[in-house]
Amino acid sequence: MQRLNRIERPAQHDHLMRAERLRAVSLVSPATLLLTVMFILPLLVFVRFSFNQFVPGEFMKTAWTLENYIKFLSDPYYLRVLLRTIVISVTSTVLALVLAFPVSYFLARLRKRWKSLLIIIVVFPLLLGNVIRAMGWIAVFSQAGLMNRLLLSFGAISSPLQILQTPFAVTVVLAAVVMPYMILTLQAVIEKIQPDLEEAARDLGASTWQVFRLVIFPLAMPGILAGTLLVFVLCMNAYATPLLIGGPKVLMMAPALYSQIQDVSNWPLGGAMAVVLIGVTLATSALYSRILSRKYIRSFEGGTRV
Repeated sequence: MQRLNRIERPAQHDHLMRAERLRAVSLVSPATLLLTVMFILPLLVFVRFSFNQFVPGEFMKTAWTLENYIKFLSDPYYLRVLLRTIVISVTSTVLALVLAFPVSYFLARLRKRWKSLLIIIVVFPLLLGNVIRAMGWIAVFSQAGLMNRLLLSFGAISSPLQILQTPFAVTVVLAAVVMPYMILTLQAVIEKIQPDLEEAARDLGASTWQVFRLVIFPLAMPGILAGTLLVFVLCMNAYATPLLIGGPKVLMMAPALYSQIQDVSNWPLGGAMAVVLIGVTLATSALYSRILSRKYIRSFEGGTRV
């Protein structure tokens, strides 16, 4: 009898495991199908287009050629656009991290009574369209805008500065646009850090900087890694903000790609630019993740030994 019970229990366990797998597949399948239809299939179409030949006056000529990739990688103009996109994206990501970390820490340590209200305030800019937010920043950075008026009133400048259509303006606005994502990602991780650890470090004589460097920063590294990767990808693929704030003087990859397709009808080159943009974004993100993960492990082990 006992032997039969032992045989039935593994069978019941296997049956439950199969039921759980089927349930998981049924839950994941709709999202997977939607992702395939809305993202992967259009991406595969662009990849196929990138190997075709561009014929002026026609849509394209079906072919298998690398001339679009060669043209992009050998043209200094497009390489400058790609390099500018990477530099602005990295700078915006770092700026968003520096500005978002104190806000995230404040939200994580705030009482629940006010936390919900402040989180709504943080999320509220995401409810506005990119064009509306860009118009607000244009009102701040234009020659007759708030920034120039303040500088003129304080006597810091004698004539209005050209702030719009500069890398500085694009970097600042991109950082402001993606900052809510960074704040929410960091806040969720910092909340899990027990305040007792900070108090124990202070009781042992650690300064505020040492508490941050040896306790908060290493423990918040998963949130930093996730937030910076998300923000970097968003900055690399931003379209409306670089177009409206940077204009033709600070052209980034997404507006340049759209211009090839919409204005020139050069779908093969636009497809090649899309593939290069996605490839560079993924490669940079993977390299960054690998380097930062190794540094995080070493710093955490060092902090543990201390």
